[in-house]
Amino acid sequence: MSVEIKLIKTPKLKRPHLVCGLPGSGYVGKLAVDHLIKELKAELFAEVYSYYFPPHILIKPDGSIDLIKNELYFWTDTNNSLDLIIYTGDSQPASSEGDYELADRILSLVRSLGADTVFTFGAYITGSFTLHPKVYVTATNAELLKTLQGYDVIITNEGTITGMNGLILGLAKLRGMKGLCFLGETSGYIIDARASKRILEVFTKLLKLDIDLTALEERAREMEAIIHSFEERQYKPQERIDDKSRLGYIS
Repeated sequence: MSVEIKLIKTPKLKRPHLVCGLPGSGYVGKLAVDHLIKELKAELFAEVYSYYFPPHILIKPDGSIDLIKNELYFWTDTNNSLDLIIYTGDSQPASSEGDYELADRILSLVRSLGADTVFTFGAYITGSFTLHPKVYVTATNAELLKTLQGYDVIITNEGTITGMNGLILGLAKLRGMKGLCFLGETSGYIIDARASKRILEVFTKLLKLDIDLTALEERAREMEAIIHSFEERQYKPQERIDDKSRLGYIS
């Protein structure tokens, strides 16, 4: 079987939302979803294996190995009657055929658990660094975008979204599901925690979730310090070198 979903347990959920963020440019979606899983203490309920993943194994800190896989988590908030299924993993499929088959299988599973709404996170690549990334959004229908009025987002009306973070939303629409895609502005050159943080600021406000974003802010500052240090070295005027020294003369 080209896609195998190994169920660890079957959660009982009430009309859960699917939240998807897989590795892509800047790891924007992946970082955002990983942070969501950690802060909500979401519980793993399924592992996804596929022949479409790159032919690699991952070496863990203890020296043992794992196959590349994707994972599904769930979280319930009894106070707000909010249930989430969170989908992420080590890699996206290495082919378009794999993208379609995997997205279809994931949607079939979450549909069987009652999901009718999908949120996906990804990157809006500009090629330029920014300390104040914008969040671009698109949706399965124009009416849904009206719910984001006043959320400091930009509605994008052209272009394409490549890979699973976009495809899973398109296939969800074919199934009669509704959904939104949040794209964090990023250069595309670095792992961009600030873009991930901006997506979560919008998403958590929309769903009225209260999570701590401090860790993403700290990671963003660390990366920005590295970039700043690199730029200083790159553009710092070279000190004048004595001609004899430069030529290797010994006097």
